[in-house]
Amino acid sequence: MKKTILIFFIFFIIVILIFSCFLFRRKVKTEPDKIDVKKEFCIERIIYYSSANAISNTTNYQNPEWNLKIYQYTDIAIYINRPDNIDTAGYITEISLKNFKTDLENVKVYYLNPNDFGNSILNSDNSIENELQYTVVNSKNTENIQNYNIPIFFQDCSNPITLRIVTELSNNYKVPNNHTLIYNGNLIKEIGLGVSDLNQRVSFDLIINSKNFKHIENINLEIPYEEEEKSILDGDIKIEKIENIVF
Repeated sequence: MKKTILIFFIFFIIVILIFSCFLFRRKVKTEPDKIDVKKEFCIERIIYYSSANAISNTTNYQNPEWNLKIYQYTDIAIYINRPDNIDTAGYITEISLKNFKTDLENVKVYYLNPNDFGNSILNSDNSIENELQYTVVNSKNTENIQNYNIPIFFQDCSNPITLRIVTELSNNYKVPNNHTLIYNGNLIKEIGLGVSDLNQRVSFDLIINSKNFKHIENINLEIPYEEEEKSILDGDIKIEKIENIVF
């Protein structure tokens, strides 16, 4: 009797193990395979143009002194392309930038009309609060006739993403109105600052939706203010960085 019970118990355990293995194999089979996100884009190069400018707070031009708001600005052009070894059939449907972060206080980020790259005129209406959303244009930018009053990006990646980073250096700088000022990087020296006072990083998430995939890449840029023997303190500086950021 005991032997019969033991055999039955062993048989019962074997049946449970076989059934458990069957359920496990079925679960593994029915679970979807993980999809590796394909890398479709790369940042090839970034151009930085840095200078400084001032806005007068003085409304009475008979006043014997100027009251100036002095700011430093850097224009950034980010050139995106597709690596040569990938299929370009997955066209771009959406592109946006969000989650902007900077190191210093008194910093604002603006959308920049690429036709105004290096132009000191500041358009406060283009300030980015939370997100910069581009309008994707399904055509080639062969004529380059767009005025870019709104953020536009061509599907053939023929135009760069352009931003302006503005740091307020002084909100109330007073000088005699006969004092000679040069409205470029020399203003930084004028108020007693140097390159080390400008150390600035900016980061944001670059989000590109293509036909088949969604790509999110965190871009972290350290803005260069000097190269070899030249710096922004000499007036302005333009630096091009060759990159190979694939995402």
